[in-house]
Amino acid sequence: MQTPSEIIHALQTALEKDTDINLHAYPITISHPDRLRLEGMVENIIAKRKIRRIAVQLLGHADFEDHLYLETGERRSDKALLDALVDALSQEPAFRDVRVYAGKPEQPQARQWIAAHASGCQVTLEGEVGSLSHRRLAEVTCWWVPGTGNVHNHLRVVPPEKDSDDEITDAVLMILEKDPLLRAENITPKTHANTVTLNGYVHNREQARMAEYDCWYVPGVHDVIDQLRVSH
Repeated sequence: MQTPSEIIHALQTALEKDTDINLHAYPITISHPDRLRLEGMVENIIAKRKIRRIAVQLLGHADFEDHLYLETGERRSDKALLDALVDALSQEPAFRDVRVYAGKPEQPQARQWIAAHASGCQVTLEGEVGSLSHRRLAEVTCWWVPGTGNVHNHLRVVPPEKDSDDEITDAVLMILEKDPLLRAENITPKTHANTVTLNGYVHNREQARMAEYDCWYVPGVHDVIDQLRVSH
């Protein structure tokens, strides 16, 4: 069994080898007082997801404290961020049958409900939704709100659904279709073992990068392979 110092060293070494993680420009704190704790600012969603995935692979489980947050271009008060979150979730057509609350209510007045909380740039979601796709969409919607640096998604799916590669593909396709800066009909995602491969074409490499980011925002995605072509 590895000691805490050995775990920290192994994780630090693994993170430094990944080209999508820039620990020099965005150093993070790795500690292990009683369980592993990751803390600090990261460059983008790809770095955050990869750091978390590498930690899971190293530990063999996801029982650690994730206090990594994205660099945000906009700083908002807790109330301003919360108002923006509630507005974004309430206006999403897929949530027309979902009651959205600012903070957890004493007694939810709907079968499906989402309670949003904001503290600093940290967002927490609680509640019950009807599908894994709705759970994933709620999280991505929050990531897209300016000022969000981290999302803790505690939404429950009722009744429970079994996750699958096809479910992840459906969620990715839905997210791509909702991105107004992309032509999702030209992009075909496919998932195998939680790795999403993007085929099709975009107008420039910036759009390809945006499509890749959209995939990484979807919880459950472990890697993204960009095979998109640029059409001239």
